[in-house]
Amino acid sequence: MEQEIVWNAFHNVYWGTQISVYFWIVGASAGSFVISSLGWVFGIKKYKPVSLFASNASIGLLMIVPIVLIADLGQPWRFFHLINWGFWHYSSPMAWGAFLILSYPVSMMVYSWFIYRKNETLARIIGLISVLLAVSTHWYTGIVMELNPNRELNHTAMAPLIFLTGAFISGIGFLIILLVIRNHFLEPAKRIGKDFILGLGKMMGFGVLFDAWLIYCESVQMLYGNEEEYTTLTEVLFGVFQGPYLWMEILCSLALPLILIFSRLGKNVWAIVAAAILVDIGVFGMRIWWVKAGQFLQTFY
Repeated sequence: MEQEIVWNAFHNVYWGTQISVYFWIVGASAGSFVISSLGWVFGIKKYKPVSLFASNASIGLLMIVPIVLIADLGQPWRFFHLINWGFWHYSSPMAWGAFLILSYPVSMMVYSWFIYRKNETLARIIGLISVLLAVSTHWYTGIVMELNPNRELNHTAMAPLIFLTGAFISGIGFLIILLVIRNHFLEPAKRIGKDFILGLGKMMGFGVLFDAWLIYCESVQMLYGNEEEYTTLTEVLFGVFQGPYLWMEILCSLALPLILIFSRLGKNVWAIVAAAILVDIGVFGMRIWWVKAGQFLQTFY
């Protein structure tokens, strides 16, 4: 009887919408910062005019992260366990995550300062460090999700790559939206040109193509996989979570943006803005089903 009570106990969903929001924010921040680094770190001159703005936008997003994470803990003081040397352990991905989340915004602030001061040498050095921290910050989120052997959906070595790709395209989409809004408050001579926005749209489009290929690979594996993988695809992703998976990601993040970007509409700035909005919505949908669907499968199947 005791064994039956234990095994039939209701399992709470420990990670919910707040964690999905956190994954989206960190990803969009990292993606925006990659664009910032193209000018001052990698020497592509046409990106220099937006480097400071993109870096500051990334910093602004990251300021929301501590609020979301600490609120999700339920007991906020537990956050200090991850940065207390007595509790910190090198084998814990979350321990490394706490270090990255704290160091990444600081490095970006220093990077923005050197851009503002037009110090190319130090901006390049600090910017390179910031790029590594940005990539590592989102890579660790994929690793945390990957290390769940009891959740078929999450337990895949492709998790970090899927998360990084989503970060790249959502960050570009977020930056496109901000740049177009910013243009309305600037003098015509200081506005970002149409060709630059369209170029960002193309870059986002190629990222969406790669993301579509990754999702296709994962779907094929689940379709021809074991019983749990097949159930995940047919009953969970195309069933309970068809909203965030099928309509938000497949339709909003992949299908519609590709049509808008690579058709004749792709020469129109507002079509690119629409694609950017759809991509950001779709990537958030991916964060939702990736976090919740694995727990749903573990709980009810």
